[in-house]
Amino acid sequence: MSATQHTLAEYFPTEPWLEKYRTALEENDDLAESGDGWGVGWEGAMVFEITDVPVDDRTVADLPEELREQVTEPIRSLPEEKVESVLEAAPPDVREAVEARDGSLRERAIAELDETVLEEAPDRLWPELTAELPEILVELLDQLDESVTADRSVYAWLDVHDGGCREVAVLEERSERDRGFVIVGDYEQWKRLVAGEGEVINMIMSGELELEGDMQKLLEYTQAATDLVDTAVELDSKFIL
Repeated sequence: MSATQHTLAEYFPTEPWLEKYRTALEENDDLAESGDGWGVGWEGAMVFEITDVPVDDRTVADLPEELREQVTEPIRSLPEEKVESVLEAAPPDVREAVEARDGSLRERAIAELDETVLEEAPDRLWPELTAELPEILVELLDQLDESVTADRSVYAWLDVHDGGCREVAVLEERSERDRGFVIVGDYEQWKRLVAGEGEVINMIMSGELELEGDMQKLLEYTQAATDLVDTAVELDSKFIL
């Protein structure tokens, strides 16, 4: 599949991915059965707390190949004078960093982009450059900026209720919405889970994930919890990092 065919909703853990997940939960007949009564008379909403999202030590060069190519290829295809024009509008520190490198102007610009730390990307990209980049790439970087908190976490809130999911949201703080459960794990553990390489109850029992909430209530709905994860696995997600 070519890079241009991917959509924002394919990439975990973006908000469009979460909306796609909610739709899949609503349409899942297995969950409708196993989750019958979930949250009826008690709080069933949950937060997926994804910690240690590595935006502070990953760079543009660490993005999946189909995304990294969308950074470098547009620059490679620009005429030299256009590269000069784009760089003239860059923030002063970016221009200085490019000028300090060796090689052609194009090679220096690509090297500087490759080494841009994702956490710093919003401050180091500028309109004249983003105008040359594919929209999905700009949107993904915006999603990282908007969804990842200062402590490098993502708080995905799901209003799981009676065999479905009524609403989802990415929160600035996990206490923003009522919730009965919080499942906490680092980004790599969540990747394993969404990729189908782990089982949620086992990962909680082993300490790979941490549950805050009524464990006995969750165990009453073990199959529903499994169906929640299986639905995510069936989305065949891609990962930004």
